[in-house]
Amino acid sequence: MDDEAEELTSKAAECAREARHQAALLPEGPIRDALLEKAKQYEAQIPIDPTYKTVA
Repeated sequence: MDDEAEELTSKAAECAREARHQAALLPEGPIRDALLEKAKQYEAQIPIDPTYKTVA
C-alpha cells in the first residue's frame, strides 16, 4: 500500500472509531443510528487488513 492509500485508510479508521465513540455516548435514537451508519460507511472504505481496528 502506498503512502497516500495508507493515510486515507488510517483517516477512515479514525473517523469510524470516533463515530462509534460518539454514538456510544448517546441514547438510542435517530442521531445515534446516523452515527453508527456513518461508521459503517467509513469502515467500508478500509481494506481488509487486521492492522485497522475500529471497534475497541
